[in-house]
Amino acid sequence: MVTPPSDFPQDPKNIDLTSTLNISSLRSVPDFLSESSLLDALSAEEFNILKDLAPDCAMFISLSGPGKGARFLLNSDRITIGREANSEIFLDDVTVSRKHCQVIREGQGASTTFEIEDLKSLNGTYVNAISKVKTSLNHGDEVQVGKYRLTFFSPVTGQRTSEIH
Repeated sequence: MVTPPSDFPQDPKNIDLTSTLNISSLRSVPDFLSESSLLDALSAEEFNILKDLAPDCAMFISLSGPGKGARFLLNSDRITIGREANSEIFLDDVTVSRKHCQVIREGQGASTTFEIEDLKSLNGTYVNAISKVKTSLNHGDEVQVGKYRLTFFSPVTGQRTSEIH
């Protein structure tokens, strides 16, 4: 007689249909940040770079997680993001598709707008923890590409509240 493996159910009525959910793989929704607290989270150097941006440019800054401190200038009409080496924004991790998404700039000067479009990536592109195929980007939006979290910044003026005496 052959003995079945110990994890093989002896009685078909007693089959265990449960599964395990790994809570650490779930993504938290970013907290709402006010304009002043968002700018206060930046270093003086990052804030000054944003003050010096041309009106038709923007920037991604990684404020936390992998690549923290990385800055990516958005200064052309189409910027590809992916794991492919010739991407304008190269993110070297298996959670990022080769051609993951792209940022599209439209307009000129103060009327410039930016949109992000997912390029049928395996893991999707998230804006403020919501999966998006194509959407406009606003100052302070958090974009998640694979495990990378990039905060979108348009040019800023004035001072940070932490610098006001």
